[in-house]
Amino acid sequence: MRLLLAFLAGLGALPAAHAADCFETLAQTRAYSLGMPRHVLPLPDGTHVLYLRSGPHDTRQRFYEYDVASKTERELAAPSAAPEHLSAEEKARRERARMTLSGITDFAVSDDGSTVLVTQGDRLMRVALPSGTVTPVPGSGWIAPRLSPDGHNVAVVRDNDVHVLDLATGQDVQITHGGTDTLTHGLAEFAAAEELDRADGVWWSPESQALVFEEADSSGVERHYIADPEHPAVPPTEFRYPRAGTANAKIRLGIIGRAGGPVTWIALDAAAWPYVDRVIWPRHGKLTLVVQNRAETREAVLAVDTHTGQTHTLLTETDPAWLALSPFENVPGKALPYWLPDGSGFFWAAQRGPNWQLELRHADGSFDHAITPAGFPYVALNDVDKARLVVTGNPDRLSLGLFSVPLAGGAPAPLSASPGLHAGIFADGQHALFADAFSLADGSAGTVLRRADGSAVATLPSQADTPPSIPNVQYLTAGPHDFDAQVVRPADFVAGRKYPVVLSVYAGPTVKIVHRAPRLSFEDQCLANHGFIVVSLDGRGTPGRDHDFEHATKNNLIDLPLADQIEGLQALGKIVPEMDMARVGVEGWSFGGYFTAMATIRRPDVFKAGAAGAPVVDFADYDTAYTERYLGTPQQDPVGYKASNVLTYAANLSRPLLIMHGLTDDNVYFENTVKLTQALINAGKPYRLLLLPGTHLLPDPLLRARVDEIRAAFLAENLK
Repeated sequence: MRLLLAFLAGLGALPAAHAADCFETLAQTRAYSLGMPRHVLPLPDGTHVLYLRSGPHDTRQRFYEYDVASKTERELAAPSAAPEHLSAEEKARRERARMTLSGITDFAVSDDGSTVLVTQGDRLMRVALPSGTVTPVPGSGWIAPRLSPDGHNVAVVRDNDVHVLDLATGQDVQITHGGTDTLTHGLAEFAAAEELDRADGVWWSPESQALVFEEADSSGVERHYIADPEHPAVPPTEFRYPRAGTANAKIRLGIIGRAGGPVTWIALDAAAWPYVDRVIWPRHGKLTLVVQNRAETREAVLAVDTHTGQTHTLLTETDPAWLALSPFENVPGKALPYWLPDGSGFFWAAQRGPNWQLELRHADGSFDHAITPAGFPYVALNDVDKARLVVTGNPDRLSLGLFSVPLAGGAPAPLSASPGLHAGIFADGQHALFADAFSLADGSAGTVLRRADGSAVATLPSQADTPPSIPNVQYLTAGPHDFDAQVVRPADFVAGRKYPVVLSVYAGPTVKIVHRAPRLSFEDQCLANHGFIVVSLDGRGTPGRDHDFEHATKNNLIDLPLADQIEGLQALGKIVPEMDMARVGVEGWSFGGYFTAMATIRRPDVFKAGAAGAPVVDFADYDTAYTERYLGTPQQDPVGYKASNVLTYAANLSRPLLIMHGLTDDNVYFENTVKLTQALINAGKPYRLLLLPGTHLLPDPLLRARVDEIRAAFLAENLK
């Protein structure tokens, strides 16, 4: 926190209004989400629901069970009062998973619902149901635990090798050997964990007798070192970070018995398919892999012979730009391919024309029929019953709803589709009850339990604080391209008065900002209450529209997004006359920080100031699986990399620019900001720099609040 003081001194005293600012309340409550149920999961028999929940002002989660019939709750497990001691590997794994809560952070349930494995830090607990008896699992230092389907064993990683623990006896059997810091067993490599949405490195067979594990050799991956300047006596931590155009980890997959023994290596052409996106081992059906080439333009579904390790191709997909793994990130659903209970076929989804489509395939991969009709914006598969499926759809571009679709195909019928965001969570094999986690257009949020027909049964208890008000968000479409947009006005807004404008931006691939869920805009409302109108837009390159809209930024990550944001911003200025288009600022984090730096430098005619957080500066310094998807490699397309590089334009800076960056960020490394500030110094351009303790996510609430306050004060200083 001392790193903030020099900046604050240079800025002068913050306005008195900041002393009681809502940013601190938002940070302490995580935008009023702390105290809400998380990681909700109905049990297989549909009688109880499990979930995690913290208090309204703390991040230490406890483990709960809800009885559906009696509508009562009981606490099953509480975290130890002792502080967590996490290894560097576990800290990195949590960073990849964007996990910022503490206490009990995860749990898994056996197929019959009688055993629950609970995770706290590097320690594990077994909870027996229905009694609720809690038994500590012997040992510590465990990471990446995976409960066997029968609930008798858990696969865990320690010292880079896989162990199997017998939960009844406590017996520990190490089943892989030879693990080192650069040859890991049972852990997802960086590219998979950070960019391919695959956290797993171990997968159980459905009978719990064998496992698939990943071996990752990162010895050829570039070494990066991160030192903590606050603790100069502590040696730097080494990371293996695959920069664009450099070597990835070499991975292979092995099949091994629960008690160890010989390994059957899966025959996978690592040169053709270096990325393993999914590993599916169904009870009925084939062990299946989803793999991609390095350019992410070709994808294959491979069936594995578990006796020989040989593979054969079930289907392939291609796209000249790139293949997305799913329509939206972080939407609950079943991993695809999802095999039918009799093994006669599987469900698969891909972009067919403008939209995604869910389809049924025969066991050999050949096409059977489309499940979702053309024009229906499919997002995820949530449940498979005998005659019907439940899917998530995107009915109006700003909402996510749950729909019932006949297995034979046909018109989707809404189950839970009121405007806003719905996430449907089902237990495998149980269709009578599901959880609907929602954040709606009316400002309500929570988790309701529903019957198969969508009717409500109960609402899970929440301890979250009630917000004093819901953000005042207006949803619009703007410009010739009808960009989705939102406008947030100050709480004391006066019609006819001119207000400075802040573009709150991300503008990068995979992320959509504008949703019909005003609770996502608490931070924008706080900023608006400082006397701004805050606007956001989804331009080309963002998901949720159609294939060509999303893929429009191939080979250049800035020119179209910059043009689109300005086009939409200026269109909003004509719709909302109170927007003072002569006083416009821009702010964002990560890709949004990159965009902010570019916008401030390249379009000073539009943007009078910018606050850039953790900006990528040169995409040649960002990771392979993300960057090469959109730009190829620096060797293949130096022109695209130069056009997308902030350093190309840095000498033209003429507006105030605030750069904020965590010194130990292992996602967007601090070298990005070092290169930018060096270029600005060389060009004689003034800038402001806010050095932050911590990583990319800023989980500390006080730090987060102070950063938000400083950003608001900087924008006020330069726009008012």
